[in-house]
Amino acid sequence: MEFPFGISRSIKTVARTVRVELTYLHRGETLLALGEAVPSSFYGETYQTVMAFYDRLVQEQALEGLNPLDLPELEQRLAQYPENMAAKAGLEIAFHDLVGKIRQQPLYTFWRLEPTPLPKTSYTIGIADTETVRHKTKIALERGYDVLKIKLGGPDDLEILRLIRAMAPKATLRVDANAGWTLDEALSISDKLYELGIEFIEAPLQLASPDSDYIRLKSEGAVPIMADENCHTLKDVPRCADLFHAINLKHTKTGGLAEAKRMIYAAREHGLKVMLGGFAETSISVTAFAHLAPLVDYADLDACLLIANDPYEGLLFKGSEITLPDRPGIGVISRFNPH
Repeated sequence: MEFPFGISRSIKTVARTVRVELTYLHRGETLLALGEAVPSSFYGETYQTVMAFYDRLVQEQALEGLNPLDLPELEQRLAQYPENMAAKAGLEIAFHDLVGKIRQQPLYTFWRLEPTPLPKTSYTIGIADTETVRHKTKIALERGYDVLKIKLGGPDDLEILRLIRAMAPKATLRVDANAGWTLDEALSISDKLYELGIEFIEAPLQLASPDSDYIRLKSEGAVPIMADENCHTLKDVPRCADLFHAINLKHTKTGGLAEAKRMIYAAREHGLKVMLGGFAETSISVTAFAHLAPLVDYADLDACLLIANDPYEGLLFKGSEITLPDRPGIGVISRFNPH
């Protein structure tokens, strides 16, 4: 990580993901497709469990005879294995990249989407002491980021927010409590967040909170609330519609791009807004997920900006504005070997 990354539950300085490579001989040319599994110990996955899952697929010949263009068949085969959502997502991303490269078109074109307009992405300021937050905010503003997501859940939440608002009076500010507050704490701070112009609160309540607490916060709170840990796959969308104003999708939770795409359409049917998010990851998975950005309201696609050594180039950033690459597949290339 470029800076130690603090949330209400932990501080991260290093992230380990798993790069997936598929090679496929197509009309005499060997195509290389890329994916990335982004395991989260919070959801019970590590790089070791991802590697073990891939070893199992190989040993059991789970993908034997699969037509790489048949993405629904890929999903059906992976669905035979429980859990391992990050591992499934890494493989599924690589197959989407391969399909685009076989067809010689960007993934958004394969999905019949227009690459513009896209929502701006936020840049995340993790939990830290006041001076560190001041330093991070100064750097973010110098780099042109005018949408900031602030991680809260510490004793100095309001002091931190007031500091950032004073430094960035015109910026869009979002808050992520990472399930750090009780209902009383959330209700108490909600009016103050509204006065500071906060756009929404992500994951406001502690994980053990009953649905009734979310219903009350949704109706009585002054700022819209967004689901994260409460929303994993399609089956969670109807319940979230009763408890939240919006949902945050991550391929580590959904198990891949296809499920996330279904969830976006379901969220629309239930009156929910949608944000694309992620964990600490490279431009491979960030860019793959960004191909869904034309369909959503918010983007939190800064994960590759938060690491110090991203070896890939994909999604393009101009401050908070994002642009999809027009190369085939997910459009990611190596910074060291662009060919």
